[in-house]
Amino acid sequence: MIASLGYLMIASFLISVIRKHISVFAGLIGVSVVFGGAAALWTTGSIDPIFGWFRDGLFYTVNDAGKVTLGTINPTIMILFAIMYFSIMMNVGLFDPLCTFLIRRAKGDPLKILMVTVFVTSVVTLDGDGTTTILIITSTFVPLFRRMNMKLSNLAMLIILPTGLGNCLPWGGPLVRAAAVLKVEVNELFIQILPILAVSLVYIFFLAYFMGQKERKRLGYDPKAADQIDREQIEEMVNVILDNDKELKRPRLFLFNLALTVATLVAVLMGWVGGALAFTIATAIALAVNYTAAEQRERITANGGDAIAVTSIIIAAGLFLGVLSGSGMSTAIAETLTHLIPESLGSHVGIIFALVGAIACYALPIDAYYFGILPVIAPIGAKYGLTPHEVGMASFMGQAIRYGSPTVAWLFLLMDRTEMSFADYQKEFFKYSIPMFVIFIVVAIVTGVLPV
Repeated sequence: MIASLGYLMIASFLISVIRKHISVFAGLIGVSVVFGGAAALWTTGSIDPIFGWFRDGLFYTVNDAGKVTLGTINPTIMILFAIMYFSIMMNVGLFDPLCTFLIRRAKGDPLKILMVTVFVTSVVTLDGDGTTTILIITSTFVPLFRRMNMKLSNLAMLIILPTGLGNCLPWGGPLVRAAAVLKVEVNELFIQILPILAVSLVYIFFLAYFMGQKERKRLGYDPKAADQIDREQIEEMVNVILDNDKELKRPRLFLFNLALTVATLVAVLMGWVGGALAFTIATAIALAVNYTAAEQRERITANGGDAIAVTSIIIAAGLFLGVLSGSGMSTAIAETLTHLIPESLGSHVGIIFALVGAIACYALPIDAYYFGILPVIAPIGAKYGLTPHEVGMASFMGQAIRYGSPTVAWLFLLMDRTEMSFADYQKEFFKYSIPMFVIFIVVAIVTGVLPV
């Protein structure tokens, strides 16, 4: 009976989210209350246990051996202040000098322009907001691409591929969702995926170089000739970046903001301090140094919207996961599904999860996958000896092709700005993203974070 309730709970959540009957936040809490209450009544005859399950999912649990397992509050705090921090760094213009320098250096060379596109996109997408990235990068580069008769399809690919990698950062969303479900530290997963992201970024730069060589040949560009674009056009591109939230820029505090950012990232990556604490402190320092008290309140309000949209879902997921675990639903589901996997495939379950995850990442909304599917497959992985970190890595592989999915609404903004139909976009995207998916898998296997 408990397994049946678990299946119904997950199915109800998936259907409500996919059909958009209800928001993800309300859906997670609604099914948790309904099915958690039913499970509590079935097992104890009272609804009292449900509140303990909610508390455990949100805060922490302690097993018989005294081991403490954190709930979703810890990753919620981390993603809240990581988004806030990088939004503030965008406001103050931390990355402006490097971006504008590279744009000026690219001049009229198609190859250099494409390489700079990748770099600037990789920087702008650090705040984890795909819509903002698309608006800034297309506003900067579309006029130049049109002026030089360069292919806008190349621009679309060199925007979306780095943005996909940026989405894999701890504050991007998928990683913190996986960490919340698997009850592991976000920075532990992030350290494991860093080699994957690094190799994938090299791959994207290689694509840009390859595209640039083809554009040079198609346009008849001679690298030895004089600059083929006037200085005014270059300054127009630079001004798109410099004039964005100009009143919020703090160029005189550039060195301080750079040092603060480097120190925060090093502290998190080296494991000296948890990501939640590091970004909370860094956000407070950044606000206090860069803005007045009134401006600080305005920045918190302005930048808090995106953060609250994500963190509210992670908090709601705490209730959902607490019910799945505390009621015994996840264990019961795992036991029933384990029998469906042939014994001969048990040693390859990590790769199987990666392939299933890739399909689910493409076909489902991101919350439906991480909160509807991952809680089911995680216990199955444990049955076959996979650690929570290895299950997390398997679930992460599908992010390589995630941005081909029609469930990502802002992709249609990119298609509109680069004048592509959905069919043309899909054709181009999968041509480059499937090799990146292979890179994800290979690097994960080589580094030992995904068992085979």
